[in-house]
Amino acid sequence: MKNFIQTSRRSITAINAARLLNQHGTEVSLERAKLILDFLYKFAKLSAVQAINGDSGKKPLEKKTPRNLYK
Repeated sequence: MKNFIQTSRRSITAINAARLLNQHGTEVSLERAKLILDFLYKFAKLSAVQAINGDSGKKPLEKKTPRNLYK
């Protein structure tokens, strides 16, 4: 995730995420909590893009080469 660029302000911090995970029995460091948040925000963005584009898991149609190209 080194190439992921944060483009917007986030509503949850790494400290809050670590505290929340700790309340549910998972102890993580602040660095690990930051990595988890990066992943979750990236995953959420990808999911939103798929929902907007209507990606239903279908294979995209392949463009065929025009027949007159090789005459």
